[in-house]
Amino acid sequence: MGSFEKAQLFKLIVELGSMVATAKALNISPSAVSKRLAELESELGVQLLKRSTRSIVITEAGEHFYQEVRELGGRWQSLIDETASLGETPSGRLSVAAPAPILNRVLMPMLQGFNTRFPEIKLELLSVDYGDLPLRNADISLARHIEDFDSGAFVGVPLCEYRNGLFAAPDYIERQGMPEKIAELSLHSCLCYGKENKAYKWQLSGKSVEVKGVLVSDNTEVIIQAAVQGMGIAYIPHMIIDRELASGELIPIFNDTRSRPYVMWGYYQQLAYLPGKTRAFIDYFRESW
Repeated sequence: MGSFEKAQLFKLIVELGSMVATAKALNISPSAVSKRLAELESELGVQLLKRSTRSIVITEAGEHFYQEVRELGGRWQSLIDETASLGETPSGRLSVAAPAPILNRVLMPMLQGFNTRFPEIKLELLSVDYGDLPLRNADISLARHIEDFDSGAFVGVPLCEYRNGLFAAPDYIERQGMPEKIAELSLHSCLCYGKENKAYKWQLSGKSVEVKGVLVSDNTEVIIQAAVQGMGIAYIPHMIIDRELASGELIPIFNDTRSRPYVMWGYYQQLAYLPGKTRAFIDYFRESW
């Protein structure tokens, strides 16, 4: 058994929690599992697992090795999928990591069309906080532009441009009136994205206005639902509230006023060959957006 196969055996031990369970899964004896693990540790020169008669505990070196092997296993499967499908329809598992609002409100409305065009690509959608992106074990991560991403390990490509606008429920406008000038926003109840109850500055058409949040949240869905309930004015991207605009739950304020442009990016690992499934995803969503 080569080092790669032993590494996969070690990964299975960690995931199943015991060498006995691993032996049963592989249809070999527990002693064979123990022997191959010992050979792997000897080759690496470190202890990966602390073993007792009742349990196993992963060491610091073992945890690091497990995470790398797990990622390598995913890339290996991608290589197998891509090589098998060269010259054919893109196929295989494609993992996409993004903040929840992007998954729920940007990707989901487009997935049926993507699945129709690429039925052999099986999507795995991972909800990840913005601060944890790009995700190493995902095929592609979606987020607004990340200033300090590791450009030696990842490639970043722009996917679409979007702008923030102002939106409120008809009920709120009926009660509080429609603002006629940007400066009047300081007199309205505003729904601010953030973590602190402080004054926020909204940039619109080259002008800046300071607003105080009647509600502050770092959860975009909370901001949207608060706006729908008539609690105030939200400053959010048009592209994530198509459903509320179509139903009339939210209406735009200052139709011709928008923020500066922002860009949605896709990040994928620096590889010698970009898998066809990833390329298909990028091309399709660039076209859709």
